[in-house]
Amino acid sequence: MKKTTKHILSFAVLAVVFSLPLITGAQFSPDQGQGGTGLESTSVYDIIVTILNWLLLLITVLAVIGFVVSGVMFVTAGGSERGEDAKKWLQYSIIGIIVALIGYIVVNVVSSILGGTVQT
Repeated sequence: MKKTTKHILSFAVLAVVFSLPLITGAQFSPDQGQGGTGLESTSVYDIIVTILNWLLLLITVLAVIGFVVSGVMFVTAGGSERGEDAKKWLQYSIIGIIVALIGYIVVNVVSSILGGTVQT
């Protein structure tokens, strides 16, 4: 494997490991109904919109982390080859932000068309 592929793979694994407590930190209350999950009062549409919003949040957080990493790499490069790597990280982070914004817009448009309300 290339060195950058190993770095990206290790970064992705660390991101998943550190985001698991956030994802699993949902509150559980046994008095919410039959199963205690609250799903009986939530539509499939609301669940899909919630999942898409979480994914967009994850993309945005990873892109911001990419900005920070590229900035540190660029500052510490000192004219070496790492400067080019920093530029690539910055490009990928910008693409990530653009994808997240487009995704957010698409989710809100589809949500307003299907649900009749605008999500904020």
